[in-house]
Amino acid sequence: MKTAVSFFLLLFACSSFAQQNETFDLATYTTPKGWKKTSNTNDVISYAITNNQTGTYCQIGIYRSTGSKGTLQADFDSEWQELIVKTYKPTAIPKLVPSASENGWDAQGGAAPFEFSGAQSVAMLVTMSGYGKCMSIVILTNTEDYQTEIEKFLESVDLKKLEATTQPVKDPEYSSSIVGSWGKSASPNQKYDDYKRPYSLINGGYQKDQYTFHPDGTYSYFSKTFAMTFDKILLVKENGTYLVSKNHLTVNPQKSVIESWSKKDGTDKWGNLLTTQNRTPEKITYQFTKHYFSGIQEWNLVFQTDKETQRDGTFSSNTTFNNAWYFKPISTTNTAIELPADNMAQPPAEVVANPVGTRGFQFSATNFDDGWTSTVQQDWVQVRKGNSTVLIHYPNKTADAYNSVLLDGLKNAWNILVAVKYSATSNLELKPISGWQSIEFAEADAVEKTTGKTVHVVLFKMNYSNGSGKYLEFITPDKNSFEQEFGPYHQTTSGWEKMEGMATYNKFAVAASDLTGIWTNDFSGALQYVNAYTGADAGMDTHASNERFEFGPGNTYKWSLGVASGQVGNIKFQSAKSSGNFSLPDNWKVTLSDMEGKPRTFNAFFSCVKGARMLWLDERGYGRIE
Repeated sequence: MKTAVSFFLLLFACSSFAQQNETFDLATYTTPKGWKKTSNTNDVISYAITNNQTGTYCQIGIYRSTGSKGTLQADFDSEWQELIVKTYKPTAIPKLVPSASENGWDAQGGAAPFEFSGAQSVAMLVTMSGYGKCMSIVILTNTEDYQTEIEKFLESVDLKKLEATTQPVKDPEYSSSIVGSWGKSASPNQKYDDYKRPYSLINGGYQKDQYTFHPDGTYSYFSKTFAMTFDKILLVKENGTYLVSKNHLTVNPQKSVIESWSKKDGTDKWGNLLTTQNRTPEKITYQFTKHYFSGIQEWNLVFQTDKETQRDGTFSSNTTFNNAWYFKPISTTNTAIELPADNMAQPPAEVVANPVGTRGFQFSATNFDDGWTSTVQQDWVQVRKGNSTVLIHYPNKTADAYNSVLLDGLKNAWNILVAVKYSATSNLELKPISGWQSIEFAEADAVEKTTGKTVHVVLFKMNYSNGSGKYLEFITPDKNSFEQEFGPYHQTTSGWEKMEGMATYNKFAVAASDLTGIWTNDFSGALQYVNAYTGADAGMDTHASNERFEFGPGNTYKWSLGVASGQVGNIKFQSAKSSGNFSLPDNWKVTLSDMEGKPRTFNAFFSCVKGARMLWLDERGYGRIE
């Protein structure tokens, strides 16, 4: 395989657009002799050949044309991310060949290796761009045996010559591309003088800026500045409306304030609100670009203006674009600004941000039929009924860290999740239970810091074998109240269903506007066979899949599924796509107009993690790319 990429580069250089005997969308081509058609949908047609004796294969997929992103490079970068990275997860950036042009079409090719269960293959992409359209061919192989067939196929491809068009992409498509939260961070190099930028340098610390563009044309903006040499934390909060016209974005603030906060224990945590002052709204029109950096496989939202703005500060030192700021999607590696908690001094009524954890979602509370009510909080989902409260803690890397000693792990979680909220504890008992699915159980009487009330607190976790257990914190007036509602402690790993079941109350309804964006689900697994008599390796079956929903403006959606499965050495690749319109019969169901030829209705709900949500469709979870 070491020369697989190089042979692709050579064959692409000599390919042209010529004769044909089959047609798909805008392309006509000659099918390699002896290859089998493995997929034929509205969105892709593919052909494959395998050699069971040598374990080699090759597959060619021709994908239906889509609207161009404006340039050949933008089209190639987008198609590489969509068709290659998300499904095959290549182990290197693509090696590109010089682009070619013919009959009004520009073509760009690239290839990179990818691994599947220890075996190496190569993924090749040819993207053709012209006449406002973009069309791609994907080639997958683990051998050079089919070099001649691939070369002849590429030479046979002929694309239709279309009428030239200058029709712009509709503005809603541009608008939907920026919906979501975007952030940037840097070392603080500015200090506010009377809350106006800048007048002196600050050394040590950071500055984080964050935009959230909502589908309804409103936006919010936050900026946090923490500096070691400055005795306050500065927080800018702004909201307003935005307008997209082609590749220009106009931001029109309606209210903007700057707050100064004390430092809690000298750290970057919020202390007390000290001052609040209005800022002069700054209406700005940016030229914006969605740019994919293939080297780091990351999208950026790039803003450009003729001069620096008060809101965004100094231009970035990155010179890919002149006079620019680069914003990354909010994610686990580019986290959102953690705003002051609800129990701190509140911001002015005119500038109220969405509660941390809701991120603009329509529903942040659920009233269940059995009397329990769930609400979204910063670090947990709070579930209440009568005088009982249960906190469903979000995943916490430090508290959830594996510890081979069950008791030590329980102590660690208690100190991180529970002890910090109480001024005093008594009668503390740590009573974990070892087993195939171990139990973590701790209880104590404690005094709440916020109210001064004495309550009974229980920390519980069922460590499921698949690692999906969650820490649940039960708060009741006393131990008797706890046992009446949830049952007494017992020294077995079964019989905890009442407490376990409280984790299912992390469930919230869905609105159409909440779905905007891309939601994905990845799965992989393997089954190793061993000879029962000799113990010798008898092969391995593997399976990997990537499923993707993209919900856009006008209640439109796109769905795709890519699957690679089979015995190692004889992996088969399949894919399916569809698109259409979606609707919500109610806020717990989503209907898609076309799923492989027919409509389908999913049961749907959200569950929360810190700063984000998971979309569940018939019990399969999808995370959104932010």
